[in-house]
Amino acid sequence: MNTAVYNVGLPKSDLPFMQKLAKRMGWTLSEAVPGDALFDPESGEYLNAETMRAIRDAEAGVGVRQAESIDELISAL
Repeated sequence: MNTAVYNVGLPKSDLPFMQKLAKRMGWTLSEAVPGDALFDPESGEYLNAETMRAIRDAEAGVGVRQAESIDELISAL
């Protein structure tokens, strides 16, 4: 069978309709995953956008504090 792959953005409220339509038409649907998303083996799912943003912020040093000792860290909190 000759197939084509498309990415379609649709509101989450329309997803049940799209799933029914896909089943009737013999299509296959799969959720797109961003290229930089990390897989969580414990949950079996990809990390959500908010978690990915927090990881990127930590990597970039946004909101990260450095302390010389544990006492300094505790006093800063």
